[in-house]
Amino acid sequence: MDTLINDTNKGQIPLKQMAGAAFLGMALCYISLFVIYGAMLSPPEGGTAAKIAYLIENKTLYNFTYVLGYVVFACLLCFCVYVIGRLYCQESPTAMAMASLFGYFWVVVLLSTGMIGVSSHELLALYSVSNPEAADVIYYTRILLTESLGGGIEFIGGVWFLLLGLVSWRHKLHSRSLAVFTLVKGAIGVATLFSAESLLRELFGVTGILWFIWMGIVMIKKPT
Repeated sequence: MDTLINDTNKGQIPLKQMAGAAFLGMALCYISLFVIYGAMLSPPEGGTAAKIAYLIENKTLYNFTYVLGYVVFACLLCFCVYVIGRLYCQESPTAMAMASLFGYFWVVVLLSTGMIGVSSHELLALYSVSNPEAADVIYYTRILLTESLGGGIEFIGGVWFLLLGLVSWRHKLHSRSLAVFTLVKGAIGVATLFSAESLLRELFGVTGILWFIWMGIVMIKKPT
């Protein structure tokens, strides 16, 4: 195991605490998105042309949300998946190997979603005037891909949380309350595969903020 993960390795910042800071950063990403989409962006209820025009008008802000909420978030998540996997691989090698795989799959999906979102905005701005029909196709393709990969279905992330919760519960790696909360969050994520209810996605996001803050504090806190 990396010596940096060892809390007794004096003179260096343990990876465990760095992962805790990354978890808090992920919570900040979620909070920022809730604020932006809740208070700063208000897409019109009209037809496709009006929605495309609004998106192009606010392209910079939309691009920022995709970079922050998907690309930056995915980079932080990748680091946390690595550290969590190294920390607890000896407790349950098979389960943690599976958890790491799903964690890295989630990272790839999030990165893909973010880059698809940004590139589609540029294409919309390019074709909205010269070829409105093509812009319509790009708009709905963007919705399909981003919602399927990382904006609507949270199945892959849900499985990651479920596996972490199971390992945490079985081996008492964290408090029972944190283990149960992790399992509940994982179940919510998996449920988004079977239901298009926006409530599930909102619950996954809200519980994500709480979980990332909780886990961040646990990881940063030095053992007594």
